[in-house]
Amino acid sequence: MAKIIFDLDDTLYDLMEPFQKAHEEVFGDKTGADCEKLFMASRIYSDEAFYLVRDGKLPKEEEFAYRIQKTYQEAGLNPEREETDRFEERYRYYQKHLHVPEVIRKMLDLCVERETVIGILTNGTAVNQGKKIKVLGMERWFPKERIFISDEVGATKPDVRAFQAVEDSMDLDPKDTWFVGDTFEVDVDGAHNAGWHIIWFNHRKRKAPEGARQPDLEVRTAEELLEAVEKLTKWVKN
Repeated sequence: MAKIIFDLDDTLYDLMEPFQKAHEEVFGDKTGADCEKLFMASRIYSDEAFYLVRDGKLPKEEEFAYRIQKTYQEAGLNPEREETDRFEERYRYYQKHLHVPEVIRKMLDLCVERETVIGILTNGTAVNQGKKIKVLGMERWFPKERIFISDEVGATKPDVRAFQAVEDSMDLDPKDTWFVGDTFEVDVDGAHNAGWHIIWFNHRKRKAPEGARQPDLEVRTAEELLEAVEKLTKWVKN
């Protein structure tokens, strides 16, 4: 029987929403740069800052400021620390008001209804990701023991050890395990290396790295993801 493990950020909710609202308040009158492009750059710099902190090359308290400074430098700005702190304050505020989109809720309800074994594997700190999980009400669909945060697991996607930790804890068989995530280099590559099947939720319409191994399936809308999961869970039931 197939099991489905989901990424959290920008997969089960719209990660861009709090960024866009903070951008409009802090930098909206300072640049005409496309917000989605800035957001996508911020995700790259967020991962970069995360690894720098993890490796002891950047103080934890500088992590968010680094991300925002690097992002807006691409738009020709050089944010002051006061501005990056203000951005973080507004961003954190809007993070407290996250919600699961209706189509994603329908998909998760379907998984529960069809008794599909599901879990979450997300990168980040236990504190930050734990807050998001609580605000989003994820324990409605995912038992606490099936929610895995890299900070607690001891390995970060795409490190195969992160996937193996989930595999071991949930007693998964790789050939029957599917991973759903939005980031190619982190989610698709990581799941490939673990021997799992992959649904790439490419709703930001990114290009796959040249020469990279392709996912089992690529979908670009929440509706397409729902349809894919519906077919997969039907296969499980039959």
